[in-house]
Amino acid sequence: MQRMKTADHDYKAPGQWTMEGYLYIQEKRPLGFTWIRHYCTYEKGSKTFTMSASETKSGGKMNGLIMSPPEMFKLKSCIRRKTDSIDKRFCFDIEVVERHGIITLQALSESNRKLWLEAMDGKEPIYTLPAILSKKEEMFLNEAGFNFVKKCIHLVEVRGE
Repeated sequence: MQRMKTADHDYKAPGQWTMEGYLYIQEKRPLGFTWIRHYCTYEKGSKTFTMSASETKSGGKMNGLIMSPPEMFKLKSCIRRKTDSIDKRFCFDIEVVERHGIITLQALSESNRKLWLEAMDGKEPIYTLPAILSKKEEMFLNEAGFNFVKKCIHLVEVRGE
């Protein structure tokens, strides 16, 4: 709990045009999804998002540890993740030119997520109507609805209310 409270103060944007810090990135694995911590930077002027794994991985046959090279992407969009759409907190999605689909990221705190969203010109998610109400044919008046409206207009005209 103390770490979460102090996270607001520990991670601030280094300048007006860039953002940097640790983010957890959701990665698909054979048995589901896992969250890997990466050190990420964002350059607003060029819309360049860079991430490098902060944990070292064993090099297979090599004796020792290796670091994976940083990945660089050009940002297309950034959207805050709906709270009820994921089991983690402080998440947002980015879309990049080099990859198909979205990359889900988790910030260290709510204020940290706000800083990332602000730096990346992040948008709020669009809340859609339930499937029943969003069908186009159900958005228009049918004959019964039209007759009801006509009766309402007639009563207003007769009573003058």
